[in-house]
Amino acid sequence: MQYANGGDLQNYLKENFKKLTWDNKKKLALQIADGLNYLHNEDVLHRDLHSKNIVIHDGNAKITDFGISKIQNNQQSTIHFGNIGIIAYMEPKRILDQSFPYTKSSDIYSFGVLMWEISSGYPPFKDCENIITLGLAINRGARETAIPETPIEYEELYKKCWGQEPEQRPAISEVLNEFKRMNVGIELMKVSQNDETPKVLQDDDELFIKSIA
Repeated sequence: MQYANGGDLQNYLKENFKKLTWDNKKKLALQIADGLNYLHNEDVLHRDLHSKNIVIHDGNAKITDFGISKIQNNQQSTIHFGNIGIIAYMEPKRILDQSFPYTKSSDIYSFGVLMWEISSGYPPFKDCENIITLGLAINRGARETAIPETPIEYEELYKKCWGQEPEQRPAISEVLNEFKRMNVGIELMKVSQNDETPKVLQDDDELFIKSIA
């Protein structure tokens, strides 16, 4: 049984954010992108990517929870609005129109929100209590405000990822190339050599996640 000693990403940021350098934050985002690249190369859509579905072990991020993942070409999905996930991470076009197709670019949108969350240390729109108001606002283009002192190249990348129109968003391969331009890839390679757990924890992976109150 594998043990995620850092808990999920949301709690990990809550407990450790003040200790994280920008190199640490970029590494976490890149590791999530690397896992998403693995899925998209297999034509698998995660469909529920948010900070409770990322776990941290020894400071390294892993994607988990594939309860509603689908092969991209599968047209038999019966997923309903209430099961898709946390609304701040959702494809904006699907908030009011469940027939709008979920594609790889929808996962990219969720990833952009995760990048912002890593930069801030807390979940998006955490003070908004009305899910309907929030959903309408996001559908109309509302996004969180950039955190002061965020590296400009990091900010520009997550803003591309959470573009309102799916065709505005980069493919995951382009995202990885942007991280290379930030010189993050070398650091990830050093970490990966000593990390025996997979970048994506699939359904048959046993994992015990540390509970953080």
